[in-house]
Amino acid sequence: MNENDQRVATLRALRLISRREVTSRITSKAFIGGILTTVFLIFAVFGLGALLGGDDPVRIGVSGPQPTGVLEVLERTAQLNGTQLELTEYVDRDVAAAALEADEVDGVVVDGEQLLMTTTQSDVVALVTPAWQQAALIDGLSEAGLDEQAVAATLQGAAPIEVVELDPDPGSDGREGLAFVTVIMLFISIQVAGAYILMGVFEEKSTKVVELVLSSVRARHLLLGKIIGVGVLGLVQVVALAGSALVAAALFSSADLPALSLGLVLSGLAWFVLGYLLYGSVFAAGASLAPRQEDAQSTLAPVTVLLMLSYFGALFSASDPSSMLARVVSWVPVTAPFAMPGRIASGDAVWWEVAGAMLLTAAASGLVLMLAERIYVRSIIHTDRKLGWREAWSLQS
Repeated sequence: MNENDQRVATLRALRLISRREVTSRITSKAFIGGILTTVFLIFAVFGLGALLGGDDPVRIGVSGPQPTGVLEVLERTAQLNGTQLELTEYVDRDVAAAALEADEVDGVVVDGEQLLMTTTQSDVVALVTPAWQQAALIDGLSEAGLDEQAVAATLQGAAPIEVVELDPDPGSDGREGLAFVTVIMLFISIQVAGAYILMGVFEEKSTKVVELVLSSVRARHLLLGKIIGVGVLGLVQVVALAGSALVAAALFSSADLPALSLGLVLSGLAWFVLGYLLYGSVFAAGASLAPRQEDAQSTLAPVTVLLMLSYFGALFSASDPSSMLARVVSWVPVTAPFAMPGRIASGDAVWWEVAGAMLLTAAASGLVLMLAERIYVRSIIHTDRKLGWREAWSLQS
């Protein structure tokens, strides 16, 4: 068989094996049930957040002189809208701004002219602006003596209250939330895909099906085909998770997430692939060492611990994506698939950091895949007893 025929045979084997993985699992009750359960939980979390958050009062502070009767108008407007209102008066602008920074109020009206907020909240603006406009209009009418022409002039001169944001980055909260969501979704997707790899290898080995399969294809082709097939299932799950989260956020209006760009979506998919290759290949190699599921779980315990530590490290760093810890863990290959997407979502990663970390993680994933292939090829046929990592490495293929 010449080189071209070998290449065609290899591609055909990979296609058949990966297709078998996809078709055998994508219609299974476990896969469909897992996706439906996750989607339900996402909608439940967003819906519960909207339900619990709907009764929170709007907290308004005032400082300095205000139009006559404006507070009464504000309270009447809130009552008509069915909104709970909390009013607090402050002696000056500095005290009011400090209370705002401490999250004691949602907005502060200063001298009847400016509405201070850390970040713009549409419900606060919608409540405050009409009340102050109406109060200013009443003052103008009184001063004008209720003359018809003066009324018209006052109506034209009733300018809306100016909204001033104290936070120079109004989208920071939304991007931080998106960073957390990105880390969690990638971790779930990579962990579930790794579990599918583990179960697939163990099922074939425990039922002796692998012996029949290896009579037709090479062990390395079986491993690569399985990784490709399960990877496709993982991508389906990533799309389902991301899509349901966006739909739930839009439906319940409970998350102020920034708009998703095509680059952000593509980078998330790329990081899933790299993280999946890194951890999935190790799970496949570990499963090939054990004849029983209990043995496989004990063999992979260190890998599972490393996966969890990487996830929690990335999740912790997502609270401050610009910190030194976040920069470090976004470069380490075992944590980068979780940490760097979070920094990208928050806008704290520059392009050269993303490119460098991606190249480093890709190189590490390729190296781990080659090492895992060596162990898998040498141990998958041994079904009588549990093998150690070092023992499997020294076996003859």
